[in-house]
Amino acid sequence: MFITALDLGSSTIKGVIAQQRKDGSVVFVKTIKKESKGIKRGDIQYPNETVKALSDVLNEIRHFEKKALKNLVIGLSSTKTGFHLSRAAVSIPRPDFEIIQEDVERVLQESTAVNIPPGWQILHSLPREFVIDGIEVDDTDVVGLSGKKLEVNVVLITAFSSVYKNFLKVSQLLFGKKAGLAGTLVFTPLASERAVLTKNQRELGVAMVDIGFGTTSIVVYQDGRMLLSKVLPIGAGNITNDIAIGLKCSVSVAEKIKRSYGCAYARDISVKEKIDLSEYDENLSSNISRRYVAEIIEARVREIFSLVDAELKGIAKAGKLPAGAVLVGGGARLSGIVDIARDELRFPAQVGFPNTEEYETSHGSVADNLDAPEMVGACGLIFTKTDTTSKHRPSIFPSQQKEEYGSWIKKIFAIVKASE
Repeated sequence: MFITALDLGSSTIKGVIAQQRKDGSVVFVKTIKKESKGIKRGDIQYPNETVKALSDVLNEIRHFEKKALKNLVIGLSSTKTGFHLSRAAVSIPRPDFEIIQEDVERVLQESTAVNIPPGWQILHSLPREFVIDGIEVDDTDVVGLSGKKLEVNVVLITAFSSVYKNFLKVSQLLFGKKAGLAGTLVFTPLASERAVLTKNQRELGVAMVDIGFGTTSIVVYQDGRMLLSKVLPIGAGNITNDIAIGLKCSVSVAEKIKRSYGCAYARDISVKEKIDLSEYDENLSSNISRRYVAEIIEARVREIFSLVDAELKGIAKAGKLPAGAVLVGGGARLSGIVDIARDELRFPAQVGFPNTEEYETSHGSVADNLDAPEMVGACGLIFTKTDTTSKHRPSIFPSQQKEEYGSWIKKIFAIVKASE
């Protein structure tokens, strides 16, 4: 079975095509990177532009393998998402009080019956822990245990309805009103943490910080429980804009300078180092201090991590996560960014990469392309799909909701008879 994941970023669309064998193992067979258009801060704002970008991506997938379009996983990382906690309980009606899958589904369904502001919808329901007759159960698999009362504490991830509306508009522009293929819509930060964080890190206490072009996402765990998920409206694109203003150059030139000479820790750069701007734009004839560029970058990077720290303070975890911060996303490539993270967050930090123990690759070039912090989200999207068929990992979708979420992408991304 082929699975295709598309991480729709504000700057780049990252894609991975994988093949899941009958034994459940996963082989990544192709990676895709295309310029993203019409997406700002994780939201589709210009559907016509987004359609052009997605058409190129879908054509590349179709030419590679038509069957890869039958299982699409689409990631969104919008600032118009919310994090909520909910609790529900059900009685076990059988004389032997043995808990069956139906009871688990009932209590999870009850947990979603909460008052959500108008215009918002539940995207994911994630069990934090189950409680049987007042006793907390360590494992999320409670089927087969016994008790008179089953309770669950869950995390609800919600999304503003306009997020769906814009995806549906893109679908209509691409494919009209026809739909033919199933898929899954996933909150990208959940996919990213799934691909990069270890069980030990989640137990100790960890913050995954995904620095994208238009947004910075945070997911915090401790004692195996998710404590926070938040998308901030600031990212690596703000750094580029600052450089463009500081050097009085175009944004495209600023992005090239950031990638070639960028450093987030100014003290690491000698004041004697210079950058010849004419190499990037013949209309720019001056040499500029690389240290000056680093100072521009450092100011914005410190701001990003100060905002992350403020979110941690809100849950009383600032400086108190033993496993520290795991930095992913394109912004994590910046030299010196780990040092700034340690300074601002006051605990350990490291750059994260997709967990290679969970997949194989068809050839070396695929492995090389995946060995990057910005590919964590796309890899995680594959895993969220394979988790739905795994008995060893809980799916981020309760079983009674899988069809509901699948229907969204049937409307959004569908190519009639793609496998023929």
